[in-house]
Amino acid sequence: MAYPLDPADYKAAAFLPEISRDLYLGLPEDVCKLIEVVDGWLVRCERPTPSHQGIQVNFVVALRDAVKRADARDSTCHRVVGDIDVMISEAPRFHFRSPDVVAYRCIDEERGRWGDRPYASDCVLVLEIVSADSVTTDIRDKRAEYAAAGIPHYWIVRMTNNNGPAISVERLLLAYDGQYISQELRVRGRDFHAVDTATPFRLELTWEQLDDGL
Repeated sequence: MAYPLDPADYKAAAFLPEISRDLYLGLPEDVCKLIEVVDGWLVRCERPTPSHQGIQVNFVVALRDAVKRADARDSTCHRVVGDIDVMISEAPRFHFRSPDVVAYRCIDEERGRWGDRPYASDCVLVLEIVSADSVTTDIRDKRAEYAAAGIPHYWIVRMTNNNGPAISVERLLLAYDGQYISQELRVRGRDFHAVDTATPFRLELTWEQLDDGL
């Protein structure tokens, strides 16, 4: 969940008109947890609600199980995590997002100060859970950014009244023209499964499973 940063909120923003990777990595950890950087500019991220966090955890758990099965079958290696920084670009301007859930290929090589965090090119799937403060960002802005970065799969989860429980899951697939197309929209009350797909990983997930812990 992200929206433009009020520069008064962080002292760093008062004297940093543009944020580079190294400047970002030098910021205090508590500040880094609350921001993203878009084309060199700080974007403040609202803390998620309990419903948002519950749905996020349930997706991470389910996708981890799906990834383990796929990796065991195909001799591949993937990780599934929540709220990890994903490098969109470093030049000409630093740009990263922290999706709610990310499935990405395991990283073996040394990447300097970016460490073992993924680049967009490592990502197989990113998922965003739409909240009241992130409707435009998740549905329009991040859709365009993730598509331009070449991430094959983008899932958008909507919550009832933007504050849970989950009411719809839309799976978007990157097309040949570099734009996302809607592959499937599942809606609570109409479809038994919130997710029932074989791509990018075999996953069946009911609405009740997404409600666990809410």
